[in-house]
Amino acid sequence: MTRPLSVLVVDDVALARARLRQLLARVPQVRVDAEAASLAQAREQLRGRHFDVLLLDLVLPDGRGWELPQQQPALAVHTIFVTALPQHALRAFELGVADYLLKPVAMPRLLEAIERARRLAGLVEPEVESARTLAVPGAGGVQYLPLAQIDYIDMAGHYACVHVGTQLHLLRESLAQLADRLAEGGLLRVHRSVMVNPLRVQSLIERHNGDALLELAGGVRVPVSRSYRSTLEAALAARA
Repeated sequence: MTRPLSVLVVDDVALARARLRQLLARVPQVRVDAEAASLAQAREQLRGRHFDVLLLDLVLPDGRGWELPQQQPALAVHTIFVTALPQHALRAFELGVADYLLKPVAMPRLLEAIERARRLAGLVEPEVESARTLAVPGAGGVQYLPLAQIDYIDMAGHYACVHVGTQLHLLRESLAQLADRLAEGGLLRVHRSVMVNPLRVQSLIERHNGDALLELAGGVRVPVSRSYRSTLEAALAARA
């Protein structure tokens, strides 16, 4: 059984803090251990204590909430922003935060965010995680993509490009991290910079030295390294 998550709620509005406390009281294995109404109070709480999760408003009397993960990057994976401002979701995810919730917070979204933070905090084993979705920033906050809908993922600089049909979603995460997280959901690494959904594979085109190209639904072609060939072929055989 996982231990309770220790939570710090940071919001300058007392009613907003009370609302989050009420919601969190309904979440199993979660405990609100402290509150803060400003960045200064939050820093004071963090100075001598460890919290698994920070529920952090973006607009505070003495600054912006993202100053905390900016100044202490280790806090990012423990941080869930709770805000009325949808337009800062991309910047928040670039910091590596666990999630981004819009006020008024809906209970299902809070549960998703808490479970994501629990995993990122290392309080559950990856093999017991049941989620089959990938959280990506969207115009309205966060969008949860079913893994089965993803065609492929490739890299552009520091960003993972998640392709779903004609849609493109960007994540500031390495392919190695995504491969570890998404393997149980069926996505397969076929190259140092590419993952694919085997269900989208139409054909395999041989190249030299054991390398190949995969043609996916829609005509997109992605490279396959010979070091990943055996795993890929096993996955395609299992699909048949």
